[in-house]
Amino acid sequence: MPEFNHITIIGCGLLGGSFALALRRAGFKGKITVCGGTRGPKLAIERGLADAIEASFERNENCDADLIFLAAPIGGIIDFLKTRGRQIKPGAIVTDAGSTKAEICRVAREALPAGVAFIGGHPMAGSENTGVEYARADLFDRATWALMTEHSGTDEQFAQLKALVESLGARPVLTQPDQHDAAVALISHLPQLISSTLAALLIERQSQDSLDIELARKLAATGWRDMTRLAGSSWSVWRDIIMTNQPRLISALSEMIAELQSLKDALEICDYNHARELFSTANHSAEEFRKQHYQSFETITKP
Repeated sequence: MPEFNHITIIGCGLLGGSFALALRRAGFKGKITVCGGTRGPKLAIERGLADAIEASFERNENCDADLIFLAAPIGGIIDFLKTRGRQIKPGAIVTDAGSTKAEICRVAREALPAGVAFIGGHPMAGSENTGVEYARADLFDRATWALMTEHSGTDEQFAQLKALVESLGARPVLTQPDQHDAAVALISHLPQLISSTLAALLIERQSQDSLDIELARKLAATGWRDMTRLAGSSWSVWRDIIMTNQPRLISALSEMIAELQSLKDALEICDYNHARELFSTANHSAEEFRKQHYQSFETITKP
């Protein structure tokens, strides 16, 4: 565990609360303070996740935290950087958990004072549930944690944050903001929209006589459950993600629509070879994914 005396978490929901629990599990002995909203920080104190509420920002005082973890929704992160960035002490490291990086990193460059290191981050962990009450110490175990190589810190500060991420059980992956945003549009944001669309489709089909909606609900099993798990996600979180990654998300949606249209066209002429090739490619892709994540698990758990 790297040496930090005081860590402040801005935004005490699932990610912020889990970050606090993971810190304690990893052996962090310093002070943990939280702020952002009213309910989350109070629950975090009541449940022993944090030591105190961080009041310095509301008092317009300088915060003496050595590390600040921004775990609010993207809009909240951007607003905090713009309105409270000047209250962060020189030498502190600021990182975040935002699901898009280009806009957050741009604002950080403009808003933070000289001497404050901003290193953008994105833990690829979460749940359809939100709120500090769902926080888990093991949320980041074996999870990928993106760290931006374009940052305002020193090599030593970057290494310090990287070591902290590893101590929480996560696997750091180094990338750049634009590359990150293009990748997550395809592997994270697109699946959310597909899941939401699929779940909404069942409601929208109720008016069609050709489908017995109650029968469809009764027949729905693990496939439907797995595909629509993300449909419970909160719009208040996803609004900012969609707005800050709109061009890349449009590109990913266009690619998906083209693939589905190609499949539809093939089925209309009974070209089942197209479906066979789709399954073959998908099987190979899924197998490569399983191998990669198994190897990542082995790397993390080796003594």
